[in-house]
Amino acid sequence: MATTKISLPNARPYSFQFPIATTAFIIIDMQRDFLDPNGFGYIQCGNPEIFSSVRKIVPTVRRALDAARAIGMHVIHTREGHRPDLSDL
Repeated sequence: MATTKISLPNARPYSFQFPIATTAFIIIDMQRDFLDPNGFGYIQCGNPEIFSSVRKIVPTVRRALDAARAIGMHVIHTREGHRPDLSDL
């Protein structure tokens, strides 16, 4: 059985190859509560100027997600959720 590998020749500290069939693209902490104004991330940050830069990563993650899907890579989205009163934190 042929194994398709992706190569990252410019990866640091060394070039890297990985098989698509056994590799996943995992997206963590990209929920609205972390990224949108008045969400948990905004409240925790407490600095609107600093927080305004948080959403800049979204287009980059989207391009990486589109690329991962285009080559048939497994995609995993994490989800953090709690009760409204946060009693399960």
